[in-house]
Amino acid sequence: MLLSVSNTFPFKSSREVSMYAIQMQDITKTFHGAYANKNVSLQVEQGEIHSLLGENGAGKTTLMKILFGLYKADKGTIYINEKKVSIRSPHDAIGYGLSMVHQHFVLVNNLTITENIILGHEPRRGLFLDRSAAHRKVEALINQYHFSLDPESRIESLSVGEKQKVEILKALYNESSILLLDEPTAVLTPQEVQELFVMLKQLREDGKTIIIITHKLKETLAIADRVTILRRGENIATLPAKQATEGKLAELMVGRPISFEVDRKTFEEENPVKLSLKGITLKRKTRQLLTDVNLECRAGEILGIAGVEGNGQTELIEVVTGISGNFTGQLCCDSTPIQAITPGRCWIT
Repeated sequence: MLLSVSNTFPFKSSREVSMYAIQMQDITKTFHGAYANKNVSLQVEQGEIHSLLGENGAGKTTLMKILFGLYKADKGTIYINEKKVSIRSPHDAIGYGLSMVHQHFVLVNNLTITENIILGHEPRRGLFLDRSAAHRKVEALINQYHFSLDPESRIESLSVGEKQKVEILKALYNESSILLLDEPTAVLTPQEVQELFVMLKQLREDGKTIIIITHKLKETLAIADRVTILRRGENIATLPAKQATEGKLAELMVGRPISFEVDRKTFEEENPVKLSLKGITLKRKTRQLLTDVNLECRAGEILGIAGVEGNGQTELIEVVTGISGNFTGQLCCDSTPIQAITPGRCWIT
């Protein structure tokens, strides 16, 4: 049975509206006649962590890109801290105290942390860049949030989790009070996810308002104060996270009851090997992408390859499907070595 939750948000008196950092009313956006958002209303309270939950394609990122000025809504109104606003660009959004941390980071690899953070907002001393002032402000933010980063480290030397911290520091440097995070845990290890959640809770304690775009149920329940569920571009419900369960959220996301039990068939380890990789190594220029990778996939088997984005999964698939041919090692199909693979001749889909 579906949880009964109101998904309409009548606007309130000025005294009541002051409790909201964001109000979006009847937001509609279409692409080539198809609805990405259809009459979506959203209210986010000041100083809360609000999860925008839904399947891929539910309209979450589109809604936040409208809020951040990357897209223009076909219709609808937006209020920031009880004032009606017109957000035509990210520059406008930043001016209203919003910053967005994108799923794919927007950083310049050959610049330092400090240079990336101040880019476009460089402190000046007369006509010249005040590097010492920039360094001091960035270092103060790093120390305040215990990020363990060197302000003069280059982006290319950082881990994925550290790069995300730099993106968040960019928002804090701009003194943004509202942070929009698009799938912030998608590229993080479990340890980095926990570190991110500690950071977000500290930001909430400091008065920041945070919206997390996600489709992950456990993480939503672990970090969010309230949850809004989108399905097929429409707002289905908003409810306190304390009143939610994984089952309820999943049902609201897809529109039907979901079973979390998986009926696993017994796998026969004696099944013949259909695909094997032996000593696969791939190098591009001076960068080692794959090193001595060995694996076997047997008939009737589902073989999972796990890892944080950027650790070789894409390159491994490119080798197996013939996109990358400059590798060393042996690739076999049905125990037969394959010497030359091209996407057109590939037997794997």
